[in-house]
Amino acid sequence: MKSKILLLLSLTLLNSCNTNTNLYKSIRGNALGTTYSVIVETKSNEGLIENQIDSIFNQVNLSMSTYIDSSIITRVNKSSKPVEVDTNFINVFNKSKEIWLNSNGFFDPTAGSFVNFYGLGPETSSQQINDYKIDSLKNIVGFGKVTLNNNNEIVKSNKDIFLDFNAIAKGYSVDLINDLFIKSGYENFLIEVGGEIIAKGISNKGNRWKVAIQNPLEMNKFYSEIYLDNKSLATSGNYRKFRIDPITGDRYTHIINPITGKSSSNNILSASVISDLCITADGWATALMLMDPNQSTEIINNIDNIESLLLVSKDGKIIPVKSNGWDLITK
Repeated sequence: MKSKILLLLSLTLLNSCNTNTNLYKSIRGNALGTTYSVIVETKSNEGLIENQIDSIFNQVNLSMSTYIDSSIITRVNKSSKPVEVDTNFINVFNKSKEIWLNSNGFFDPTAGSFVNFYGLGPETSSQQINDYKIDSLKNIVGFGKVTLNNNNEIVKSNKDIFLDFNAIAKGYSVDLINDLFIKSGYENFLIEVGGEIIAKGISNKGNRWKVAIQNPLEMNKFYSEIYLDNKSLATSGNYRKFRIDPITGDRYTHIINPITGKSSSNNILSASVISDLCITADGWATALMLMDPNQSTEIINNIDNIESLLLVSKDGKIIPVKSNGWDLITK
């Protein structure tokens, strides 16, 4: 599974941040190991909005950051006993279970053990990669080995199981900021955290929000420009973050197959997902990077309110694989 500490695929905002009216505020910053950008129509002070956003990021970090020793997820990972978790953790856990089931196990937060072993997570490794070590880790990988009991406690079947929600936490953060804005009465805004996006209403240019999906074979070009109309977009790719084995020189990408424990080696360059909730789009963008393109697209076609675009490499060219409603929802 991927580790989304770094932005995997640039989703360039085509709407200028130079606002045409003083009612649109542009706010940028750093959070969750990446950057964020917000454009919102409001009379509220930018400083107030930024403080509210920072509060949300702080809540997410204290709940789910594997890089913070005092976070809830760190306590879960280090404990052999049940650990009580908060509402944010529960929301992400339940959504992860849903995607894990529907993706036939290709989305799995317990694959954090594999990510760490490949030297791509918080617990970095300099070990040489071999099948024996991978097979031994399979004993502690599998989201079915982790449950949430009626006391809101996480129970692990093995004390060494390592949970990692980095592949879905940014999308969840976007949803939390979206909820904040809606409760504040904002109707027109775009929220982007590490490339995961939600757009509502009209842009500062007076029309629908437009974003671009990067061309994974030509990093300085766009593959397509799409409109987002009260929807979320998440994109995952496999060409930016990797580790070189110090002994063999082999290149391992950050997206690890949770079933085989192997670094992704298919011909999928990127996976883009549009959904109502950004957490849903975020999780599925990870899973689709690992699945057979035609089979996974068929799964998406049978799930309501979700569309996908896979960019597949063939003979040096990009072949798009789209769900049934992708073109209808992006034009």
